[in-house]
Amino acid sequence: MRTSHRFATCALTLVVAASLVACNSSPSTATSGTPSLDFTNGPSSPGPFILRLENGSRAITNDPSNGLFAIHGIVSDLTVCTNDNTKVPVDRQFVNTPSTVQAVNELLKGQDNAVAIYDQGDISQLSPFDPVKFCTFIHTNAPAYTGQVMYQLHINGEGNLSLEWEGFVTRTSDGALLHYIEQQYARPRPDGSVEFIIESIRIQ
Repeated sequence: MRTSHRFATCALTLVVAASLVACNSSPSTATSGTPSLDFTNGPSSPGPFILRLENGSRAITNDPSNGLFAIHGIVSDLTVCTNDNTKVPVDRQFVNTPSTVQAVNELLKGQDNAVAIYDQGDISQLSPFDPVKFCTFIHTNAPAYTGQVMYQLHINGEGNLSLEWEGFVTRTSDGALLHYIEQQYARPRPDGSVEFIIESIRIQ
């Protein structure tokens, strides 16, 4: 599986055949009360090489061996379907380290990350985002499983991508609550594309 990848200070776009991670960023704002004590908890200006932001993210992932694919984004209870309101919130830490020749190390984390897992439909309608194709898909295809799960994306400074989701999802057919773990792992090729080594959606 091939993809192109591009890094920028305030945006990350990853297109992997029909896989997409897209982020819109806006500066974090301090809130009163108990700190969240996660990796985004820190000073508003932590330094020239670390950027902490709030983002909106959507990912389309695939497990061809099990015949499943997932939309990590909002697909229901939408008054209108748009590029922005189908994304889910994540916190982002972006580290640029000159000591390693401007290597990029990036971490995205999300709590209560909406996921809809499908065993039918045309995944090519979902990426790149086209409001006509995407919105038609989510209105005409019922997911096999849905839930709110934890999410983490890590880019390790060498271009390797590790995406993980974990939590509980509800089976649409009978309402059963099942444990869900998804792992996606890709490594860069010399030509600049990336190769996915792991594409695993497990529902237990």
